[in-house]
Amino acid sequence: MKEKNAKVATVENNVTTTKIDKTPTGKVKTTKDKEAIKKAREEQYKNFRIGALKRRAKRMGLSEEETKKKIEELLVQLNTPNSYNVLILFNPKDESLVVQALKNEDLTWKMKSNSHLFIDADQETLATLRSIMPPTAKIHPYVKKKPPVIPAQNIQKEEKKPKNRASIRAAAKAAKTARKAANRIKNKTGKKLNRYCKQKNLAVWRALRASKKASGTVVQLNPKKRSKSSKKASTNLKQAA
Repeated sequence: MKEKNAKVATVENNVTTTKIDKTPTGKVKTTKDKEAIKKAREEQYKNFRIGALKRRAKRMGLSEEETKKKIEELLVQLNTPNSYNVLILFNPKDESLVVQALKNEDLTWKMKSNSHLFIDADQETLATLRSIMPPTAKIHPYVKKKPPVIPAQNIQKEEKKPKNRASIRAAAKAAKTARKAANRIKNKTGKKLNRYCKQKNLAVWRALRASKKASGTVVQLNPKKRSKSSKKASTNLKQAA
C-alpha cells in the first residue's frame, strides 16, 4: 500500500504554506477541497430534510404558510449544535482519577460504575471530556435525537370488545373435534391405499410366476458334429443318382 504524503503547514519567507494531502491514487486534496466537500454534504442533507418535510406536510394537508413555518423551524433545528449522551469506558484502576477530573470541571454524571459512566454533554463539554480523561479511557458520544418538527398524528386505537370466553371455548372444542375426525378419515384412507398397493403388487407377482410356468422348460440341444467323409465321395454319389 502506498504511503500517504502530507505537506505540513510551515512559514517560509513570511508565507504560510497550505497543507496538502496526497491520496494513494495520486490525487491532491487541500484543506479547501475538504471544506468544500463538507459544505456540499451538509447542503445535500439539508435539502433532503426539507424535501421530506414538504412531502409529509402535503400528506397531512398543511397549507403553504404552515409548511413555510415548519421549514424555518427545521432550519433553526439543523443549525443548532447537537447534544450528546456520552459513554466513557475506563480502567477500574483509574476510577478515582476519572472522578476527580470530572469534579474539577464541575461535571456530573447520570450513572456510574467502577468501569464506565454516562454523562450528558454538548460539543464544548465533549471537547473537555476528551482533554481531561486518561489516555486509556474510551469516549463514545451518541447524538440525542431532536424532536420532530411535525409531530406524528395520534392514531386512536379501536376499543376491543369484551370476549365471550364460553363461546371461545366452544369454538375451540368444535375445531378440535373436527381435526380429530379429519385425521381419522385421513388415516383410514391411507391404510386402505397401502392395503390396495400390497394386494396389487402380490397379484402382479403371482401373474409373473404363472407366466413362467406356462412357458415350459427350455431344453438345450447338443450341436451337430461335422461329417468326416470327403467332398469327392459325396459328389460321386450325387452323379450316380
